[in-house]
Amino acid sequence: MQAEQLTHTPNGHTLHHTQIQSACGTYLVYDTRNDDTQIGETNKIEVLHVNTHTTQNIYTCVPSSIYGPGVGAATFATNQLTTLFIHGIKNADAQKPYGMTRRTGVAIALQHPQLPIYMDARNVYAPFTPGALRGGTHSHSWHVSGEFISFTYNDFVLEQATQPDADKDLRVVGVMFPKPVEVAIDAAGENNSGEMFSVIVSQVQNTATPGSDDIEKAFDECWLGNQRKLAFQGHVRTTANALQTEIFVIDLPNDLTQVGVSPLEGTAVTRCGVPKGVTQRRLTHTPKGISTFRHWLRSNATGTVVYFLMEDAAGVTQLHEVRIGDGRIKQLSFHASNIHSPFNVHPSAKHAVYFVANNLVLLDIESNTPRVLLESNPDIQLTGIPHFCNQSQTIYFNAYVGCEQGSFIQIFKIAY
Repeated sequence: MQAEQLTHTPNGHTLHHTQIQSACGTYLVYDTRNDDTQIGETNKIEVLHVNTHTTQNIYTCVPSSIYGPGVGAATFATNQLTTLFIHGIKNADAQKPYGMTRRTGVAIALQHPQLPIYMDARNVYAPFTPGALRGGTHSHSWHVSGEFISFTYNDFVLEQATQPDADKDLRVVGVMFPKPVEVAIDAAGENNSGEMFSVIVSQVQNTATPGSDDIEKAFDECWLGNQRKLAFQGHVRTTANALQTEIFVIDLPNDLTQVGVSPLEGTAVTRCGVPKGVTQRRLTHTPKGISTFRHWLRSNATGTVVYFLMEDAAGVTQLHEVRIGDGRIKQLSFHASNIHSPFNVHPSAKHAVYFVANNLVLLDIESNTPRVLLESNPDIQLTGIPHFCNQSQTIYFNAYVGCEQGSFIQIFKIAY
């Protein structure tokens, strides 16, 4: 099959791992990174018109330097022409560079380009504020309803804490929803108010008890269809005290503003508390854990199945599924070599797409049959995560392409 190159300018065009296409199908959103590690020095969010192949700059972060603030990892809302992306803290400099605890979520409505909307509030000074966080949100993912946004989070206050009894800054999963939060703006520029009320919904421990369902890290989640539920990856400790990754499920109550065991806003030495009524349970109990290769979980449209990567008996990274109801795991792919990219699953749950042996591969999930859509090509180097088009039998993907100025990440499409 022939792939068509959609972008050509000598800069990066990096697609995020999910929700890169507008609900109407007209636009793809991307940041101008040319390397996954360069969010801190990236200053533009752009959209590509899929029919005309024209591009538009919708946000430029000013000022910008190698230290930040930085923007990247843009997603489209599921029900409106609004994008959401990581935005570093505006006061970034050599002493306070972009980092995991120094970023927030900013949105742009396409009808109002260059007008940033701060989504999650941030308050890093006591007294802290319920509904505001104290660090950095990232990897934002919209619920199908458009009402909720999930994210992963690291805590600046705990990262800086020197008290011996302070909680560790462990990555956790959170959710935000429409409810403005006002925060006192400080002269240093660390704080910001937000349009959303943010809470942490995963329960982690500084040190998990070996052999228990305690976790020391929660990350790389997905919504379970249209339900008020999330699946996420968590680090547990085996009876031999070894870390391994398993899948967990969170159920969200109707009201996420109610205080649970500890304050939602946290303290100087404790994490932000989980709201009352949130429940967390372990879904998988695998012999060696799911794959530690970085990937994000995916769900079918009804939220009854979660897809993930795990090594098979021969040690090859393959696609698997686990059923929410009974925890039954099924291997779906049977490649001779590793899947070496994160994957995406079509909303119909009939196909998955990913990279194997530098080929772009479409997997028929029902028959476990793979089909190579694009063979390894010395002229382009596949990178990132391939995506299904919302409206047609098309896949969008990133690849490096050489030109006089160097090699740059471009956007391609291919039919299947």
